[in-house]
Amino acid sequence: MIPRWFQTFLIAVFLVLAGPLSAQINLDLKLDRSLYLANEPITGELTIVNMAGRDLIFGDSGGMNWLDFTVTDGRGHLITPVQGVSGVKPIVLGAGQTHKHKVTINQRYPMSTIGTYRVKAAVNFPQINRVFESKTITVQVTEGQPMWSQIVGVPQGHPDAGTYREYQLMTYYHGARSKSLYFRLKDSDSSLVFRTYPIGDYMALRPPTHAIDSQNQLHVLHMTGPQAYKYTVINIDGEPIQQQTLYEKGTNRPELKNSGYGDVSVVGGLTETEAKTPYEQQEFQRLSERPPGLPTF
Repeated sequence: MIPRWFQTFLIAVFLVLAGPLSAQINLDLKLDRSLYLANEPITGELTIVNMAGRDLIFGDSGGMNWLDFTVTDGRGHLITPVQGVSGVKPIVLGAGQTHKHKVTINQRYPMSTIGTYRVKAAVNFPQINRVFESKTITVQVTEGQPMWSQIVGVPQGHPDAGTYREYQLMTYYHGARSKSLYFRLKDSDSSLVFRTYPIGDYMALRPPTHAIDSQNQLHVLHMTGPQAYKYTVINIDGEPIQQQTLYEKGTNRPELKNSGYGDVSVVGGLTETEAKTPYEQQEFQRLSERPPGLPTF
């Protein structure tokens, strides 16, 4: 039987040796927010600091990703990662250097169920057969307030032509006073969510207006602040292909206009450039800008 004093000695030696090893890599995981809408990308940044006193190589080994995460739900159950998602590219981090890496947690870990999740990053370092972990972060996933939805067909020429998708607009409070307008794209048959993301800040003084053009693209015009609006065009894949900030001036407000032939555009209001142009330059042209033949007095 091993004497108790020798067991205490071994533990002390282990703690002395493990201390420097655990300090070789410093991890700090920060998420962009603590509240997210269901199916919205949960993004953040992982900071890795090399404190080993020598250059370190981070790369996959034995089928194990060098960067991974541990995600648990509100009951403490581990969330199983989705297979087939490519890992992070290898990096070389010099002694004393810091590497900042953008992360999207739910790209590999399904976190669409409403509730609380706990997340921590893990860096596998096979050179010393160690795994370094960050502190655990709590994130809340919730749902927004539905405002509008419309099912549209995928047009000809698209790989999924003949299927149907659903556009959705919803609002969501990020805090006590900060409210955003969100867009979501779903498969109308399977309810599979393709995309969820904020279009911009939302002011409820005037409800958003929307229209669908001949290509089944969604046009949205909504108020973002006092006298400020945002115009967004979203294609059938849920990608924002155009976005513009507009302003009202008096009774001159931006509005969506449907030509009746499938063309949708925004009319009225002022662009950012026009809003920043002094009144005198908007109302009075320079002599060099006047049409030829007009008197110059």
